[in-house]
Amino acid sequence: MGLENEMYKYIIENSTNGVVVTDEEFLIKFANKMASYILEVERENIIGKKLNELIDLECKNENIRNNHYTFKVVYKTKVILIDELFIDEEGMAKGFVFIFQDVSKYEYIVDELNKYKELNNMLKAIIDSSYDGIYVTDGEANTILVNKAYERITGITADLVLGHNMKELVEKGFYSQSGSLLVMERGTQVTLRQRLLSGKEILITSIPVYDSDGKMKYIVTNVRDISELVKLQEELSATKVLNEKYRSELGIYKRKTFQVPQLVFTDKAMINLLNVVLKLARFDTTILLLGETGVGKSEIAKLIHDNSERHKGNFIEINCGAIPQNLLESELFGYKKGLLPVLLKNGKMGLFELANNGTLFLDEISELPLDMQVKLLKVLQDRIIYRVGGLKPISIDVRIIAASNKDLKEMVSKGTFREDLYYRLNVIPIKIPPLRERKDDIIPLILSFLDQCNNKYHMNKYFNVKVYDILREYSWPGNIRELKNFVEYICLTSPNDEIDENCLPEYIKKEVNNEKKCHLYSENMSLQEATSIFEMDLIKKAITKYGSLRKAAQHLKVDPSTLSRKIKKAKASLH
Repeated sequence: MGLENEMYKYIIENSTNGVVVTDEEFLIKFANKMASYILEVERENIIGKKLNELIDLECKNENIRNNHYTFKVVYKTKVILIDELFIDEEGMAKGFVFIFQDVSKYEYIVDELNKYKELNNMLKAIIDSSYDGIYVTDGEANTILVNKAYERITGITADLVLGHNMKELVEKGFYSQSGSLLVMERGTQVTLRQRLLSGKEILITSIPVYDSDGKMKYIVTNVRDISELVKLQEELSATKVLNEKYRSELGIYKRKTFQVPQLVFTDKAMINLLNVVLKLARFDTTILLLGETGVGKSEIAKLIHDNSERHKGNFIEINCGAIPQNLLESELFGYKKGLLPVLLKNGKMGLFELANNGTLFLDEISELPLDMQVKLLKVLQDRIIYRVGGLKPISIDVRIIAASNKDLKEMVSKGTFREDLYYRLNVIPIKIPPLRERKDDIIPLILSFLDQCNNKYHMNKYFNVKVYDILREYSWPGNIRELKNFVEYICLTSPNDEIDENCLPEYIKKEVNNEKKCHLYSENMSLQEATSIFEMDLIKKAITKYGSLRKAAQHLKVDPSTLSRKIKKAKASLH
């Protein structure tokens, strides 16, 4: 027996589990090496102590008086699984045996397994939520996963194909051919049409997935119902036909109304003005167009002609300030046959004759010399012209549209423009507002001119959003003409496709910045108004810089509710 006892002691002492023996009051009588290691206490400091002083045994003793009991406790950084055995000798309680097992690493493994399970469930949910069908095989074409969309699209349930090889399924007639088998054969992605038992055709794309060793691990097949694609294609074709119909109808509408392609407008004032112009175009009366240089007077004149009863006749335009005075008369009225040796021997028709039964547009009429003003007035009154050097009267039927960028009434008061001619021309005056007064037209015009430049020079330029804001605030003293020239200049000189603030000329940026400063504060403002403007400017900059109201408030060292209140107050003051 002595040898046997020694063997038992050796086994217990060298056990990989901790063993602790206590009396019925949990006073420790024995502890092996592993128990000392697990509890991280020297054996001599364990013996004689109560176990429940080291480990929480609360409510455990009630359960183990009659039975073996197992429980788990957290001890320091460890998770310990404890088996508790009740020692009962001839009906008398002798104590307890506690067997300790450090299961910390197993707990970690279980936790990791639970995470992988959760991740696996999440991936399965994502795959099942895909609108496209997904069919996955292993590297040998054995089916391992089918999502719900695949079952919906094909009518083939997962239980019919899971675990089956694609070769077998093709042989049984489930599929006419297999993308997975072709991927195994070719080693690359495959897209093909696949016919099902039901007769339905599907479009599939099979993609190989390789492991780190370059071995084909999986083949993932995406499935889409071709019938739905065909339906979408038919709907798209129908939409295109409808779109072409609308475009054709819009073209007819445009031909009936606005026949000048470069005439772009969205501003309300211009819409109202052009509605008036189109109404007046039908009446054969003289029209005087007033406005700054470059506002589009010649385009408006052409619009009037194209929408008048004279639209089949010629539209003749002359800039009165661009022709030398000594040639102006012959340009307008022509000259008779053989007047001078250097001239054409058969004579020449003037612009009035060329415009007969059409429209003559006299641009910059203010530049007409006084002597020519007299002759023009006579023509307007009598509807008769004489060629230079000729005596034969020539009857004309011409509609006159005149234009000026100067104040003709002021010129009349100064004696530089004839009053009688002024009133003869000023039958229906139309004032075209400058571009700075119709800011809503600026961006549409920019887009139109930009499109023209890109087409003309085979480029793909576009403006940064901030650039549009700057250009919208610029005064454009040269109006549409300046804007068009600017767009062409900036397209040809900007180094990149994107045109940003750095590409803009300094004079534009300087004017806009000065304008903003002028509008920010005014000497007529109260201190409270100026303070409110300064506060809002500061708040806007902070929100823009830091991305949120909370961060802006933190930077400005105020409560977010304070900023919110100030913003609401500022908005309310605008309405």
